[in-house]
Formats: sequence, C-alpha cells, structure tokens
Amino acid sequence: MNFFVAQPEDLEYSMPLEPMRLEVVGEQEIALKSLLSSLVVSHPKKLTKDQRHKFRDCYRVILLNVIYNSIRGTYTGISLANRAYDKGNYWHSLGLTYKFTKAAIERLNADGYITVFKGFYNHVGGFGRITRIYGTEKLSEAVEAPLIGDHLQAVDDTEVIVLKGFLYGPEELPDNHHDLVRLRAINTFLEGFKWPQKGPMKLVYSGGPVRGGRVFSRFQNMPRNIRAELTINRQPTVELDYKSNHLMMLLAGHVDPLPNDPYTDIALLASTTREKVKEFMTASLGADNEDTAFNALKRRRVNRERFNALKEATLTAFPSIKGALFKDMGAMLQSLEGQIALDIMYEGVMADIPVLPVHDSFITTVDHEDWLREQMYVQWMKHVKDGVKTRIDKK
Repeated sequence: MNFFVAQPEDLEYSMPLEPMRLEVVGEQEIALKSLLSSLVVSHPKKLTKDQRHKFRDCYRVILLNVIYNSIRGTYTGISLANRAYDKGNYWHSLGLTYKFTKAAIERLNADGYITVFKGFYNHVGGFGRITRIYGTEKLSEAVEAPLIGDHLQAVDDTEVIVLKGFLYGPEELPDNHHDLVRLRAINTFLEGFKWPQKGPMKLVYSGGPVRGGRVFSRFQNMPRNIRAELTINRQPTVELDYKSNHLMMLLAGHVDPLPNDPYTDIALLASTTREKVKEFMTASLGADNEDTAFNALKRRRVNRERFNALKEATLTAFPSIKGALFKDMGAMLQSLEGQIALDIMYEGVMADIPVLPVHDSFITTVDHEDWLREQMYVQWMKHVKDGVKTRIDKK
C-alpha cells in the first residue's frame, strides 16, 4: 500500500534536502535500517569501511527527506551539479559529496525507490531548476512509512529565531524578548492545528536588529495554485494579500489615499507588464547600488534600455520614492513586514483564530476572512502610517 501522496504535477512544489531527525528508535526504525543496510551491502562495487559509512549516511539523509516530503505531497529538491558540492556551498554543509550523492540517487532510482526529474541550468538566461525526487510505493512499503512519517522533524525547525551575522546566538536573548514572546505563543497555539508541510513559525535576522526578515515557515514553498486548496484542520481557507506592499509602505508617508495598484500605474508608463515592474522594484529596493540591481535583472532578461525605462517610469509616477531606490531598503521593509505578521498572528492567538503567513499575504479559514482583513488593516496602519489605508486583495 502506498502511504505517499500522489506526485503533484507542479515541479515547483518542493523542499530542498535538509538535515532531518528521526525522533524515535526501536521497532519503528527497523525497516529503514534494513533498507539502508541492504543498499550498502549490495553496492555493485567493493567499498572500504569509510565508503560504507559515507554511503549509509548519504542514503539516510536522502531517504528521510523523501519520506517526510512524499507523505506531504512535496518533491525533495537536490542539486546534481558537481560545483554545487564545493566547500562552503549549501550541499557541502550537509556533509554530502557529489560523488556519493549522485551514485545514491542513481541507485535509488534504478531500484525503483524514487522517481527522478532531472534539473537543468540555462547558462544564457542565468536560471535553472535543481533535480526533484519523489518516493514510490515500493519505498513506502519498504520503510513502513506510517511508522516513521509522524516522527520526522527538520533540524532547522528547532530554532524559532535565527541570528545570522551576530556575535551572539538566540539562546542569549532574554526570555521576555518581544519576538520570542509572540513566536512562542503563536507556535504553541498552532500545535493544535494541521496543514500541509506544517512547521514552526520562525523569524530570521541577517546582520542587525532592524534587518529581520518576514516570518518564515516551510509550507510557504507551496505554489499559489496548491495553496488555494490548502486546508487548516480540514477546513477550507482564504488568502489575503497586501498589494504592492513595499512600494505602498514607501508611499504611505507621501500619498493619501494610496493608489489602487501602483505597479500597474508604472507598467502603463513603461509600456511593460506588471510582473516586470514587480521584478524591478524587488531588485531596486534590495540592491545597494544601481549596477547591482541591473545585474540582478539581467538574469530576468532585462536589458539596459528596459531597465532605464522602468526606472524613469517609476520616478515619474512616484517621485517621492527616489531616495529609496538602490539603497538596500528591502531588508528593512521585510523587517517591518515581519513585525506586522507577528502582530496579526498574535492577535489570532488571542481570538482563537489560526493565521498562516505567506510572504506578504496571510491565510486563515474562510469563516474568519473578515476578521483577518480588518487585522491586516489595523496592524499595517499601526506599523507604517496611522490613518493611511493600504490595499488588500483576495488571492
């Protein structure tokens, strides 16, 4: 019997391979241990003791991820590019090497334990997709997936506040730290709810106390069309989105009322699409100089002429934001979004209403749509500009 969810059609519906912990030992792990031993012992070439240990560790981290994600209907993403395993890269930090990982993936695929969708890299366009793998019915039965599926946890899920580039760790924060208090209350409350790819809410700070990112949780990797079918405790949900949020935040101090859709206003002036304007704003607010922003957009096939047209249209439509472009404002705006999100979710705890964040939008059950919309207005005005009402769309 296959205990894995049917493979999703959308290959973007994935989670990258990550450190995974199995929180049970004993009978629940017997089948997994047996499979790992079988794979190593039956290796087609003679292995040294060290190689056997390395292969076993490699198989284990791959299989734990595949089991965890396949039960949740999610592909596991893994790079099969040689350079990706160079020292200092993400895959190397997991203790993986290209040689052993590639061989393990090929063996699991050949033996029918996984399905593999090869990745690619477009050297001209500068974009690509890592390889996606998914568990088969054979794997589900071999490891007795139900016995271990509920006892797997991503190691990174143990920290709710992550401090990158700090001289101290989150364990040195006082227990009454405002972020910790809210995150603990939110995560404790959400333990009573279930949704796909469930994991704790966390906040990541990068380089300074005013550079906290958005509230993050693993389910946010789900594509929009899959999120539309997301349920919380089997109840249908609704997703409400802050429209053009970073730009609206910048305009709030200068424009009242705010425009209905500033991205579209700019797109009309630049004779381009709304999506291209969004890409331009993301790059321009996230870069600390114009060249960096342009180089980021080149990967999106934006040439210098188009870049200048987008910049001119933006400043023609909204001259008040000139001082914010190419000044690395994105991180600070994301920090503001994170604080808004924590307050919305904390108010949900107080009202016994589950709220899940997705970048600059929020999900709750359909019966609480009006409550969520009002909270989004209230918290935005509290943190950005009192009395100025932003735009909220239903996705």
